[in-house]
Amino acid sequence: MRRALGRLALAALLPCATTVAQAQGAFGGAGRGNAPRRAQMEQQLRRNLWQIAKQRIGLTDAQMVQLESTSQRFDDRRRALATEERGQRMILRQELVADASADQDRVARALDRLHQLQRARVDLQIEEQHEFAAFMTPVQRAKYAALQEHVRRRVDDLRRQRADSGGDRMP
Repeated sequence: MRRALGRLALAALLPCATTVAQAQGAFGGAGRGNAPRRAQMEQQLRRNLWQIAKQRIGLTDAQMVQLESTSQRFDDRRRALATEERGQRMILRQELVADASADQDRVARALDRLHQLQRARVDLQIEEQHEFAAFMTPVQRAKYAALQEHVRRRVDDLRRQRADSGGDRMP
């Protein structure tokens, strides 16, 4: 079952995940005037994920409405955390390039903030799961979490491949 779900998710989401990863690398993300294009690709990815969730996890139309609403709220918060994390990583990168003249306090603050952001991400995930529990069964939540993780790993792999080819400098 898990392999079948993974293959189905990959088959349906690969074109969109590839497009999202390429757009982030090629266009530099939303920060360079490509927010509408990126939003469009993210929406397409989300539509494919919803379709798979409904078919393979067995969510009802009412559950899908709640999933969309809840996910959107948490996606906005997750995106804000990721943006701040990228900023902290840029600070670290700038300081580490300086090496011997690196500002030790600035590096320490950036590291501390990264750890806080990682904790906030875990807290956000726990909060999201509690909200999902209000309208999904434990089995549905587990299947959806597996699907989300599979998609995230695939997008990360594509992003890494893009970075390895020199198209994306962000970690």
